[in-house]
Amino acid sequence: MKRQTIAIAILALILPALLRGLWYYRGIPERSEIATPDYASFERPEPSISTPDTDDIEQMEGTVVLDGYHANQFTLNEIEALTSALRARGGNIETAADSLTLEFLLKTASAFVSVSPSATFTPYETQVLKNFAERGGKILVFTDATRNMLYFDFITGNPIAYGDANAANSLLKYFDISVNNDYLYNTEKNEGNFRNVIFDDFGKNELTFGLDEVAFYGARSIKTDSGTLLLRGSETNLSSLDDAHDPNAGGAALSADGSVAAFGDFTFLSAPYSAYTDNATLIQNLADFALSGSQTPSLDLFPFIFTSSAAQVFVSPELEKDPSMITALGGLQSALRFLDVDLEFVDEAPSSGNAILIGTFDAAEDFEDYLLKADVEIGSEGISTAAFGDVNGPGNGVVIFESGSKGSTLVLLASSPDDVIALIGVISYGNLSACLTSERAAVCSVGSGDDYYDDYYYEDTSGETFEETPAETPDGSTEATPTPGG
Repeated sequence: MKRQTIAIAILALILPALLRGLWYYRGIPERSEIATPDYASFERPEPSISTPDTDDIEQMEGTVVLDGYHANQFTLNEIEALTSALRARGGNIETAADSLTLEFLLKTASAFVSVSPSATFTPYETQVLKNFAERGGKILVFTDATRNMLYFDFITGNPIAYGDANAANSLLKYFDISVNNDYLYNTEKNEGNFRNVIFDDFGKNELTFGLDEVAFYGARSIKTDSGTLLLRGSETNLSSLDDAHDPNAGGAALSADGSVAAFGDFTFLSAPYSAYTDNATLIQNLADFALSGSQTPSLDLFPFIFTSSAAQVFVSPELEKDPSMITALGGLQSALRFLDVDLEFVDEAPSSGNAILIGTFDAAEDFEDYLLKADVEIGSEGISTAAFGDVNGPGNGVVIFESGSKGSTLVLLASSPDDVIALIGVISYGNLSACLTSERAAVCSVGSGDDYYDDYYYEDTSGETFEETPAETPDGSTEATPTPGG
């Protein structure tokens, strides 16, 4: 009985829990599958890849000057596709380290290239580059929205990021091109990322020849009023400035005269981006554009004015080749040898080829054709020029430059043999910065002039008489000594 009671008590304790468990937990539930994307069916979007035809590249030669001193935010390997295309065409690449080097290198250059500059261009540099473009040179400027220089506020110490738009605009504003301090994006049509913007609408120009679609990676928008927008995108290409589409802005622009091109990105110049879409074709077009620059020969290019590695020198017969003249001509020969120009001295004025003609004003009639073409007239009262007006003859030398299909001719004239020697020294120095210059003529100071020395050191005493003044003798008496005035 006692055992039965104990069993009933245990059952009374266990049975409710067992019934509750059977009621609420009716077996182990089956775990349902978690819904996941079908990754196997996905295909990663890949941009089309284009390879330019490099079999029939025209050898254009030329020198491209690369900006290297405006705090440029790039490394050479980032523009390898462009430099390779330039070298494939026979181009040479030089780097400008300062403004003086820039001016010197531009005299023989086809193009100037500045990539992501952070330091502004000075008025002197912009004038040098404007003159370069006016002579026929090309200018390429690349910016990038992902490049910034980090500065710190002097008072608060807070970091401040400065992009390359302001520095680029300090040069581009003279060519009616402006770079916006923004970035372009497209959330609907892009190359794998909303900041990888695609352009498929192009302005008509050789730079856009053969393009169907190009992709930029972190590009700024560029505007021009008088020039040509080279790269336009769809209406879904928006600017970070106002999240709107500006139909008057694009990814690149060309100046009205076709000498300056600005691009809002340069990432497309490096691998692998250089092979996506039609970027490779665009890079080939950029190389052709850079090497197509050809400067009009003028005295602005001095001393790089000769079209070959040889020049003939004719010294007018009225000039004696005395030791001073030989020294001057030897200095001229050495200076031109440094420029890979060999001189040949001849007894008659050459009719073709590069030539240097040297004479005095007394022989100006022998050089009349050159003087007339340069609008220079040499007379007894001085030198008359269309570019500089009337100047004194004594103490000044005249340089005339003429370029033709048969070669370039440089004429050096001065009033006296000594002035001619001094003028040859100016030419040997290789710099006309101290002269008044135009495209075809220059007037250089080579002394103070004969009249100055004559008037200062010598007085006319032809009309004076001499009078005697007493002079003491050893015995204390006086002796008359002649003096002016009688």
